[in-house]
Amino acid sequence: MKTRSIVGTLLAAAVAVVVPCAPSMAAPDEAMKPAAEMANLKWFDGNWTCEGAVNPGPMGPGGKMSGTVKSHSDLGGFWQSGMVRSTMGGKPAMEGMFHMTYDPGPKQYVLLWVDNMGAYSHETSTGWDGDKIVFSGQTAMGGKQMQSRDTFTKNGAASMKHDWEGQMDGATWTPMGSETCKRAAGAAKK
Repeated sequence: MKTRSIVGTLLAAAVAVVVPCAPSMAAPDEAMKPAAEMANLKWFDGNWTCEGAVNPGPMGPGGKMSGTVKSHSDLGGFWQSGMVRSTMGGKPAMEGMFHMTYDPGPKQYVLLWVDNMGAYSHETSTGWDGDKIVFSGQTAMGGKQMQSRDTFTKNGAASMKHDWEGQMDGATWTPMGSETCKRAAGAAKK
């Protein structure tokens, strides 16, 4: 009898938890729509070529770099996604992917990054301030974590500057690199 009452009590508790949640798990009556703020990320659409430099530091000796970025609206307009490829001298090529979105809860943009060196990051931004958008957050690479900051500055209709920084000591922002990227002709700014 005790076993039956324990099982019955557990079953009743499970029903009490699941039944009130059922309406929130049901499919919405109409399709979800991306936040209107996603239109602010369309500026990144297109194929870009980039030239710049990585600063010497704990990650290596630094040097000139060049690369490409292919960025587009993705997953029904909920994300701005892109593939980055770059080379620096005789070093192995770097490949990475980014995904940006707008989170209407905290009212902030989110930038996620992963690459072929095992690095990943999660950064947020309040949005464009004039021609500049700054993302800051946490980056992990090679078993180490640090605060990171990526700043994108528009330089006209088809050019931007990208600067990235890290807090290697946990307190001081250290410039890690900078590049200027130009959008290929025919890739419309939206």
